[in-house]
Amino acid sequence: MTGRISRIVATTFLTAAPLFAADYAIVDGSGRTVGMVHEGEELAIRTSLYLPTPGWQTTYTQPTADRVTVTRSDSVTTYQGSIDMDSTRRLLFTQTVRQDGAATVITLNYSASGTLTAEGLFFRLDVPWADFKGGFAEYPGTNRSTLLPEVRPPNVNLMGATTSRIAVRDAASNWQLAAILDRPYFVNLQDKSNEGPQNFTFWIYVVSGSLASGATGQFRIELMLTGVPDTTPATVTLDPTAGRYLFHGFGGNYCFQIESPVTQYTLDNLQVRWARTEMTLAEWEPVNDNSSPSVADWTFFQQRDLAGTNLRREFELAREIQRRGIPYVISIWNLPEWLYVDPRPQPSNTSQRRVNPDLWDELLESIGSYLLYAKNQYGVEPDLFSFNEPNLGINVLFSPEEHRDAIKSIGAHLASLGLKTKMLLGDVNHPRGTHTYVQPAAADPEAMRYAGAVSFHSWGGATPEQYRAWGDLAESLGLPLLVAEMGADPAAWRGRVYDNFWYGLREVQQYQELLLYARPQATIYWEFTADYSLVRTLSAAGATVLEPTSRFWFTKQLADLTPPQSTALGVESDKPKVLATAFLRDEVLTLHIANLGAAREVTVFGIPSQLALLRRIRTSEAESFAEYPPLPAWANSVRLTLPERSLTTLTSRFETPSFYLRRTRGFAPPSPWPPSPPTR
Repeated sequence: MTGRISRIVATTFLTAAPLFAADYAIVDGSGRTVGMVHEGEELAIRTSLYLPTPGWQTTYTQPTADRVTVTRSDSVTTYQGSIDMDSTRRLLFTQTVRQDGAATVITLNYSASGTLTAEGLFFRLDVPWADFKGGFAEYPGTNRSTLLPEVRPPNVNLMGATTSRIAVRDAASNWQLAAILDRPYFVNLQDKSNEGPQNFTFWIYVVSGSLASGATGQFRIELMLTGVPDTTPATVTLDPTAGRYLFHGFGGNYCFQIESPVTQYTLDNLQVRWARTEMTLAEWEPVNDNSSPSVADWTFFQQRDLAGTNLRREFELAREIQRRGIPYVISIWNLPEWLYVDPRPQPSNTSQRRVNPDLWDELLESIGSYLLYAKNQYGVEPDLFSFNEPNLGINVLFSPEEHRDAIKSIGAHLASLGLKTKMLLGDVNHPRGTHTYVQPAAADPEAMRYAGAVSFHSWGGATPEQYRAWGDLAESLGLPLLVAEMGADPAAWRGRVYDNFWYGLREVQQYQELLLYARPQATIYWEFTADYSLVRTLSAAGATVLEPTSRFWFTKQLADLTPPQSTALGVESDKPKVLATAFLRDEVLTLHIANLGAAREVTVFGIPSQLALLRRIRTSEAESFAEYPPLPAWANSVRLTLPERSLTTLTSRFETPSFYLRRTRGFAPPSPWPPSPPTR
């Protein structure tokens, strides 16, 4: 994850208006639509403002808007902000979003502060390529229409015309999106399947060319999504005998904003199985302690550890984590300026900085002295050490070969000091093909002497094949695989996009995909502090009040109900929007079922015969960690209803041990029963 950034955020959270209507748009903190929900089914219908310079050399967009504030009044949400070209040239905008029955109405008022030399002002409307390929698009009222290709064509410009209406439907003529504009605009449809995420994109030319200083205007669009969601019953099949890998459990990062009360709250209220902290060498050794890298000035270092400092909090937090028996990683984001090739007068958070090779021994001394001091003064030793995202340089950059050499050099130095801390291979910024970054280290026997685990960060997600490449690499090396930063969107801090149910459901989907395909030993969420917080910090009557979000309850459901050090089982689902993972330790079985679409029934096969009852807990937009009467198992199977967009957990772990016994009195099997098992 990127380092500390000055963040100007929205005053409220991502909205869906109205919250529990059958149809609504999901809008992030910048005013960008990120999805539309129809009868419980979400499609990634997206909108955004674009302000490109001539020739599209530089593009300024709504998600990067500054000084955005969000206010609600009844069913209308208003977003005010600016898209800044520089300090004097800004597009100021006020956007309202309201729900009018099944339609979402977006009204944009804009003005130019300074002359905006631009290609134009565009409103971008995206429909997901995977859902609409092979479908049909038209501009009603004109003679323009086109089939939507299933393979990216040589000419990606599919259709252009002046129109006030847009219509697009999928290949089955089920899902249909209609857009009505306030007046005719030129609209160009493009195939954007080369981007991530893949889309068909309608570019609406709100303004062509530059905007003079003081220019104002208004744009209005009405969106309506219709279709019949898939509510057919799902089948989930687990094999209790097919152990896939050992799973330690779920954990969290404790790196930034550790002074927040959220830090202690998550430690006390979540079953944290792994953690990650920051090593702030810029605070530990802001200037060189002395001229000798082989002799540490312990008086100098002792004077850095002062009450009330972030450094003190760092050491005390590590002690608390270790006291709880939680293994943890310690990572470096920034170095003291004097250790860089290009030292600066003031500390800088700039990325892709490089270590001065002439001062490498001084770097070893700084890292080693920090860890020795933590061990001797606080009784703590991290299990693993890394530089954060060294492939991207957030904020220290290493080539793959430099990463290998750093593993060997730092690993040997820590071993010479008698420290147990091993090196973390990778710790790269995303999972998409980045496993090749660690191959030079993996091929070097000396480097592997000091390696304790392999790591990637999950920002942006990956395909099953890309996840599997990381799992295969870790298995080939005989090392644990950690997702040292589990997160969906690295830019979600803008407008507090993460602080909502929709983002939490994205995280649940990513959790399930990671467990199914990457096979990690642990996931370490970004973060369990006030940064990307799972808990809102509110003020009430002069006191601080902590309010868990739906994302907290999603996380608690996964973290608290999964047996630690359990075996991940083989599990299959016949519906792509129903993702299931299962874990077994001794006789405790836990099954997590994420339903990413509309409500549907599911039958689970493969329940061990000794289990008569399963505890049932679920989180959805309407409920948080809600417990329901236990489900009886009949013929090694259970049947239940999954609410729309929800996480349901079935577990044989009950508060009362007697529940482990087979108890059937008072229960009758549903009719007809038993169901037919799936045909393989």
